[in-house]
Amino acid sequence: MTKDYYQILGVPKGASEGEIKKVYRKLALKYHPDKAPKSKKKEYEEKFKEISEAYRILSDKDKRAQYDQYGQTFEQNGFGQQDFRSFYDVFGGQDIFEDLGFGRIFEQMFGFGPRTKRAASYGQDIVIDIDIDLEDAFKGIKKEVDLRKLVACSECQGKGGKKFKKCSVCGGVGYQQIQNNSIFGMIFQQRVCQQCHGQGEVPEEICKKCHGQGRIKENKKIAITIPKGIKDGQTLKMTGQGETAPYNGEPGDLFVNIHIRPHQNFERQDDSLIYNLNISFTQACLGGKIEIPTLENKVNLKIPAGVQSGEMIRLRGKGMPRLYERKEGDLIVKVQVEVPKKLSRQQRKLIEELGNLT
Repeated sequence: MTKDYYQILGVPKGASEGEIKKVYRKLALKYHPDKAPKSKKKEYEEKFKEISEAYRILSDKDKRAQYDQYGQTFEQNGFGQQDFRSFYDVFGGQDIFEDLGFGRIFEQMFGFGPRTKRAASYGQDIVIDIDIDLEDAFKGIKKEVDLRKLVACSECQGKGGKKFKKCSVCGGVGYQQIQNNSIFGMIFQQRVCQQCHGQGEVPEEICKKCHGQGRIKENKKIAITIPKGIKDGQTLKMTGQGETAPYNGEPGDLFVNIHIRPHQNFERQDDSLIYNLNISFTQACLGGKIEIPTLENKVNLKIPAGVQSGEMIRLRGKGMPRLYERKEGDLIVKVQVEVPKKLSRQQRKLIEELGNLT
């Protein structure tokens, strides 16, 4: 049965190249197999195959013209590496491709990526937890942590040896071309050379300190800058601060989970701070000024006469700074009127007189 490529992409027959590309980007992200739930893996693969095939034809002026004239029968080459190449190309190359989370997967599966030699391996990511006080989150703070991790060998500068020569297996390019059959058709895969691990050259003398791996375990001090306004549970990413990869590969990243300790005076709600203020019955009736703490200093709070228990008084700009913004949240003072449980005779008499006046 002839496929209607225009209907598959949901565009009219007269759609421009820009319109076709825009629709394909949207559909390719939606139905990419790596985004599919386990129960719909097969469905997403078929849909991705279909929309990629449609885009491959309609994005090419000559093929589109032939398709418009002869229908699908003009080409029966099927689906293969070129459809994934369409996905790679339409999303703007390696940088955005990796930002979408498909860089390493497709480089390993299909050999896509920049024309320069890629890293043969990737270092492990490291995840740590840091506890800080609310004042630290308010002002921002620098922390230094000790990590025992794999780092580049100082003896061979991470090379794994010395006196290098061109790899005889890959001819110095770092990759081997392999032809595979898959559910998508014939795929020509570039695999990292197993002899030189993607380096294109091998040492005549193996480093004794790292045994040719180019890395060793060492203790390292890492300086971590925690920005002001950070929230409990947020994670900082430090690119390249994870473990060094073998054979001069790409280092992993360091992920820092932030935990903020409870505060004795304040409760945080997003960028606002909640402060519970207990006042006497007399203060509630007469009003006045009361000195209260903030995370910077102490301020005088005006209590309006007749304030009710549970009322909120907002001090603008006295809360938490907003992360990466020049704005601050508010300090919200929650008033609690304390009613005495026991009264002296004189106090009782005065309150009774007050009750008679009202």
